[in-house]
Amino acid sequence: MAENKKNNFIIQGSILAIAGIISRIIGMLFRIPMLAIIGEDGMGVYSTAYSIYNILLMISSYSLPQAVSKLISVKNAQGQYRNVRQTFILSLLFGTALGFLAAVIMTAGASFFAGTVMKMPEAVYAIRALAPTVFIMGMLGVMRGFFQGHGTMVPTAVSQILEQILHVAVSLLAGYALFQKGVAQDAGVGNYFASAYGAQGATYGVLAGAAAALLFMVFVYLLYRKTLIARCRRNKDEVLDSPVSTLKAIVMIAFPVLISTALSNLGTLLDQTVYAQYTATDYRAIWGVYSSKYSVLINVPIAIATAMSSSTMPTISASVARGDEDGARAKGNAAFRFILLIAVPASVGLGVLGKPCFDLLFHSTDNTLAGQMMLYGSSAVLTYCFSTLSVGILQGHNDFWTPIWNTLKALALHLPLLAFSLWILEWDIIGVVVNHVLLSLMICLLNLYALTKKLNFRMDFARIIPKVLACSGLMGIICWLLYKLLHAHAGNTVSLLLTIIVAVVFYLIAIFVSGAISREDLNTMPHGGKLIRLAEKLHLMH
Repeated sequence: MAENKKNNFIIQGSILAIAGIISRIIGMLFRIPMLAIIGEDGMGVYSTAYSIYNILLMISSYSLPQAVSKLISVKNAQGQYRNVRQTFILSLLFGTALGFLAAVIMTAGASFFAGTVMKMPEAVYAIRALAPTVFIMGMLGVMRGFFQGHGTMVPTAVSQILEQILHVAVSLLAGYALFQKGVAQDAGVGNYFASAYGAQGATYGVLAGAAAALLFMVFVYLLYRKTLIARCRRNKDEVLDSPVSTLKAIVMIAFPVLISTALSNLGTLLDQTVYAQYTATDYRAIWGVYSSKYSVLINVPIAIATAMSSSTMPTISASVARGDEDGARAKGNAAFRFILLIAVPASVGLGVLGKPCFDLLFHSTDNTLAGQMMLYGSSAVLTYCFSTLSVGILQGHNDFWTPIWNTLKALALHLPLLAFSLWILEWDIIGVVVNHVLLSLMICLLNLYALTKKLNFRMDFARIIPKVLACSGLMGIICWLLYKLLHAHAGNTVSLLLTIIVAVVFYLIAIFVSGAISREDLNTMPHGGKLIRLAEKLHLMH
């Protein structure tokens, strides 16, 4: 599987993963001052509006990068550059129309979503403020998919970081200004307008970030446009697909991807809806802890799987288009090995050090509940990473509907289990956390079964899984003991940072010594050759 480095999907996925992690860390750190400005109630309102936004974002953009990247990668593999250009233009028109539709739905249905569905009428202002963003994201999703289809994740990665920086800066300023306006309007009686206006201000940063990212992607496209035009001129005898067939191909891929992505994210919305029916009290603060602390920290390592899925799908599609099934399976296996090496220790580390991490990030609030959530829910990192990547591999093999049916089956089991956990077992918010993990686990297992049965996909995990589990388990024990020892003599920050450093070093040494990571694995990673030479010098690899 010799490939040019620039076309290595693991490296490109790693670039996107690094950008995703940076973006999510920025977003996580943003929650700290934002929480101090608008409080847990305000963050609960903001997260509620953002949940609605995420669902409608599925319509306007989430399905488009995958659909566009798949079509573009196939046409590129076949040398059909005029069809590449036509696919991009029609996708852009399609994305603009979808974004406009989603924005209209979000604006017109804001009161219904906030008051009737989520039982949080304070969120209506933030939902309406987010409507223009879904319109912009429709175009942005197509632009990102275009470059991902060309095998480069760099423009998407840079735009994500730029988007997040603008998001944070504008959100903090607007959130503070509007929160103060709400405080004055409440006049010391309750905090309805303070929470509502503060959350609304926080959403303005989302709009600013999306607009900046779109402008950057347009700039990059203009730089590349001459190359694309030159390729099209050289292929002037190429048979051009009819616009109708191209648009049909876009819809036929985008529609199932849209449904699959929406269903995957529907779990959170359903969880909040069910929990709102269960609790008889104002649950803004509890949901603020769940969505703005637990979920945010969990989603940082999950960004790796999201990026790897975005990188894996178009490269597998290109292999399938060339009839290289062995190459497609090899790429899928490489992606799974890469994710396994990262997701398992991340799950263990967050489970052991969740409470200290929250105390470091949100030192001004009580993090007991958040720590309990992480203790019970850290394994979601592993289950969501695997379920996300398995969906990308199935879609890369042109199997779009299996992930949809699997998610529907999992949701059908998830809802009664969640109701049982709340009304019978009375686990309260911990029941939501546990079932959040179980949902992703069910989706993961169903998708892996489909991969083995339908696509004869065989994962070479016998060598790596026991070793990674052993290394991660030992790392977890060391983390727990070392943190307890250090914390008895030092503050949380020093104890936590030293523990993390020791844990990372121990895990890296352990996977080399145990043979959990091979030369083949390292060669697919960024600077893999340097890592091999360093390991040999340290006598960790022979």
